[in-house]
Amino acid sequence: SQASDVDGEVLMTNACYSEVFGIPKKSAKNSAKRLSIVKISANGKSIHRSYRGITAKGFDKNFVALSPNSIMLLNDSEGNQPQKVKVSKGCFVPFYWCHPDKSIRISVRMGLLSLVLGLISLIVSIMSLF
Repeated sequence: SQASDVDGEVLMTNACYSEVFGIPKKSAKNSAKRLSIVKISANGKSIHRSYRGITAKGFDKNFVALSPNSIMLLNDSEGNQPQKVKVSKGCFVPFYWCHPDKSIRISVRMGLLSLVLGLISLIVSIMSLF
């Protein structure tokens, strides 16, 4: 597959998943089985990506694979690629807010904006009754 196909994902082994989330993937809740979000931090920056399991010769729990675009987001101020990253559990809000797929990112931001505007219009309507 192309690098852009896995731009929103981090490739890790099942052993790495167990180390990050504390339980094996097969024992996780159904929602976590469908979408497990991982936070990757390096050089004072962090990105959120969805977990995708991989098995490959020489690829163990000490390695994660990211797309070139994801690595570029973690580069330091001189443009050097990170050699070590910190991997932890992630949250769905920053995952969708800064998603690498433009259509998902814009949809979430527009949805939140419309929710706020709807709430404001509801409050104004209720206040006009009194």
